Amino acid sequence: MIEEIVISGLILGGLYALLSLGFSLIVGVARIMNFAHGALYMLAAYVIWSGLPFGLGLSIVNSLFFTVLIGLVIYKLLIGPLREKETNAALVTIAVALIFQEVVKLVWGPDYKSIPSTVSGYVTILGVRVVNQKLLALGMAIGLVSVLFLFVKRTKMGKATRAVAQNLEVARLVGINVSRVLMVSMGISVLLAGLAAVFFVPLSVLSPTSWTVLFQFFPVVVLGGLGSLKGSVVASFFIAFVEKTVEFTWGGGYLMQTVTFAIMIVTLFVRPAGLFGKPIEK
Repeated sequence: MIEEIVISGLILGGLYALLSLGFSLIVGVARIMNFAHGALYMLAAYVIWSGLPFGLGLSIVNSLFFTVLIGLVIYKLLIGPLREKETNAALVTIAVALIFQEVVKLVWGPDYKSIPSTVSGYVTILGVRVVNQKLLALGMAIGLVSVLFLFVKRTKMGKATRAVAQNLEVARLVGINVSRVLMVSMGISVLLAGLAAVFFVPLSVLSPTSWTVLFQFFPVVVLGGLGSLKGSVVASFFIAFVEKTVEFTWGGGYLMQTVTFAIMIVTLFVRPAGLFGKPIEK
């Protein structure tokens, strides 16, 4: 049982890390909670499914390009103009997510769909049979998280992103193109959501309510600290292991999110800024 918890927790943690990092990036840089993040993850998966007749590789490339484009348009037209009104912007993104859900029903129908795995077969690890797609998903999650941290720490744009996250007005005064940084951050955020769809959606089914994966990783964002990339990674694997421990020991997957949301509530009372977060200044 311990082996199954460890392996399942690592894989689920990889998914949470990719999604929560994209969400936290926008919170940290633009001070906005983009609740349409899960909807963009869902959209990327549906575009991949639509392009399957032309080949999986081409459909993935088209999906990532299209999803990032849609994300940038949403930011430019809806989120950006409301950036200084955080509550209004958050409400708009919730509305966008619900609109996406209905559009998906109209375009693709309400039925469940599936995306084929990019790799086939399985291996046995510590006596547990693990399909190769799960290992690929975990490996890519770790790789993408590492690339993001290197980007933020080592590149000129990454340093500008950190400066904007720390103090937007001071960053503007020293000559940083804040608008460009915000757009790039949004693009990276959406790209991470799209890549999460590429590697993790084949492990589940796809439906118009798939955007509600947002509510699965939201406790991660709160526990790690709003806007904290390091906190998102640490909390992703902690929450994933908690969920899998509950699932395997209590025998009820329906209890997993009850426990994680309880952790979120306790966090908000005990440490509102999260484990690694800092209070966001107005």
